Amino acid sequence: MKTNEQKSREDALRFGADRICLWRLCGKPACLRARACRGDARVCAGLVRDWLELLDIEKRAERSFADIERPLSTPAALRAYRAWRKALEGLRS
Repeated sequence: MKTNEQKSREDALRFGADRICLWRLCGKPACLRARACRGDARVCAGLVRDWLELLDIEKRAERSFADIERPLSTPAALRAYRAWRKALEGLRS
């Protein structure tokens, strides 16, 4: 059984994951349908490490999307990154 502290941490992690649209990177059908984390938020948070490097590249320089996308190693990762960017753009409008 989870303690209140563990539950609070999990809730905070899920909130953060939802806020930055990690459900787009996860790709699980339940998360995509809900447009929110419906699984283990810690797993989705683990996906962030690779994406933070891409965000840093964007922040540091005015590079082309080709430069930003170059580190992505698979077509699936590239599609997920593009879908994630589109979701973030939707949050700004």
